[in-house]
Amino acid sequence: MNVVLDVVPMRSILLCTTPVVLCLSFAPALAQQAISTPILASAQNFRDLAGISASNGGTGFADTTSNNGVMRTGVFYRSNVLNLNPADLATISTLHIGLDIDLRTPAEYTATPDVVPIGTILIHDNIYSTSNVPSTLSVTSPATAVDYMLSGYQNFVTNSTQRTGFYTALIDLANATGAALYHCSGGKDRTGWTSVILQSIAGVSPTTIMNDYLATDRYTAASIKSSLVSTYNNAGGGPAGAYAAATQAPTLEARRSYLQAALDQVIVSYGSMSAYLIQGLLLSQADIYVLRAKMVDYLTLPGQSGFVGNAASGAAFLNALQNSPLSGHYTAYNYYLQSAIDAGTLGGVQAQVGGQVHADAASYLLRQPMWIDAAITPYTSGRDLGVGQTRIWLAALGDYFGSDGRAGVASSTEQSAGSVVGATYRIDDRASANFGIGENWGAVGSAGATAYVDTVLATIGGRYGFSSLEAGPFVAARANAGWVDYQSKRDLGGGLGVAQGNTNGAAYSGRADLGDVIRLAPFTVTLQGGLRVAHVDLGSFNERGSDLALGVNGINHTSSSALADLEIDLDPKQLGDWTIAPAVTLGYELALGNPQVESTGSLYGFTVSQYSAYNSHYLMKAGLGVTAQHQAFTVKAGVNAAVGDGAQSSGINAQLSVGYRF
Repeated sequence: MNVVLDVVPMRSILLCTTPVVLCLSFAPALAQQAISTPILASAQNFRDLAGISASNGGTGFADTTSNNGVMRTGVFYRSNVLNLNPADLATISTLHIGLDIDLRTPAEYTATPDVVPIGTILIHDNIYSTSNVPSTLSVTSPATAVDYMLSGYQNFVTNSTQRTGFYTALIDLANATGAALYHCSGGKDRTGWTSVILQSIAGVSPTTIMNDYLATDRYTAASIKSSLVSTYNNAGGGPAGAYAAATQAPTLEARRSYLQAALDQVIVSYGSMSAYLIQGLLLSQADIYVLRAKMVDYLTLPGQSGFVGNAASGAAFLNALQNSPLSGHYTAYNYYLQSAIDAGTLGGVQAQVGGQVHADAASYLLRQPMWIDAAITPYTSGRDLGVGQTRIWLAALGDYFGSDGRAGVASSTEQSAGSVVGATYRIDDRASANFGIGENWGAVGSAGATAYVDTVLATIGGRYGFSSLEAGPFVAARANAGWVDYQSKRDLGGGLGVAQGNTNGAAYSGRADLGDVIRLAPFTVTLQGGLRVAHVDLGSFNERGSDLALGVNGINHTSSSALADLEIDLDPKQLGDWTIAPAVTLGYELALGNPQVESTGSLYGFTVSQYSAYNSHYLMKAGLGVTAQHQAFTVKAGVNAAVGDGAQSSGINAQLSVGYRF
């Protein structure tokens, strides 16, 4: 049983259809698709708006559009009256057409009702808003028939009632959730002008639009011939029959002059087709963008072929989402993308959509142990403690680190501050142990986004001197473990809103060193080399707040570095009740694998990957420190700088700590 609705209830029903149905009309048009619309014997002018079959004068493929677009097949169909026979009804049922818009008057559809598949929604959008078609009493000759047709096409543009009818049909098509069909009696005039409007919105060339309009004569050639023969015979044949047929012919045929009359009227009345759409039909820009997205798949987006790196990945993601439920519907994504196509630029969104900040935050966590080590190392050796003595200490640290942008990857910045409280115990002449707990607060920024990373950490380590802790060879080891609270906020730009998300995770690191303490009075030189392994494990999470909020996959990454450090301490000098001892440190870290971190996210089954801005294979480090001691009380201050290769990463870290020996 068919469903017949008027216009207003139609809106709510179409908008409530499930997202699964939304996808039916969005098969990717990665290249021009062949026109394979079935030929219907009982509806000869039934065809796909996307293009004309080769047998009817077309290319046989979907039409191309401006801005490197291709018409999608299987979205909008046009036809003459659907007086379908059983075989054609079975055939059209395979096309899953969910909406049939009948543009005819009540007299027409009452005389010949539509025959449509079960479940297809049938609505009546009467273009003329009258009970029957405009009177043909003035048509008494071939010339007056042509005048009648020319006037009718001009009225499509000038008549406010008819403009309202076309607007209604277009809005119904915009709100369709699957394939849709529209038609009048012959599929030529009301249907033809509706098609011209849609093809103009799509960006089909004027030549192709005209050829598509004229193709009605090919599709309905047999029907036209039959009607003219019938008119000839009904008029008694001979000269009278020929004149009657010649008078009728202009009303049956699609003539170039008819469509041109309407197109010329658009220019006279509105100045352009674009103005006619907005000022004449009262379509909003959002309406136009929804219709265009339904009809057109853009093979490449503005500038896409020139992007590299994260920007290329982001642009490809934006492109792929044309074939998601976000496209061809009233969404922020649809409006953004269509406006970007008109503007000829993606406006930087390609660099922001992929979530680079997640990769940058994970990269920051992997380098966090470097700064933690710099803050607590001055207290962990135990060299200045007596056997059995303990020092408790509090180390505060703050740092800034940045990596320049390059090749489609946005620059990143990192700022953090934290503190660690701990204790170091001198076990005997050769060994010491240390442990500490603390918290580090970090903010990572890149590609218009900020991630806040709060780490609660614990550290434990020890040192063993083969002869003593004060001099000679030694081995040392340290392990850090942290619980991570992660929150991100990404301003996507382009009117796409702000995507926010949060998750938890863990960060671990361990290092082992072999070194030597060499006494060269008045200096003490410490040389050591080692290995650091760091691991980050951030849980997956779903962002919210934007059409393009991602389902962010978990990040599980391990990095390892070879370490070389040199520390030169000057013997303490007495300054009043205090002793002062300056120190210089130099260091080198070499990444033993790819230093970049990758993050991935997905939306509607499409995946986007991003890489961290940090891509330095080595870091050169230098620092200055000073220790001031008064009896059992110690104050240490230091500053360290690091410079990397490749991505031109650099940063600075400062520490201030206090300790008490007992």
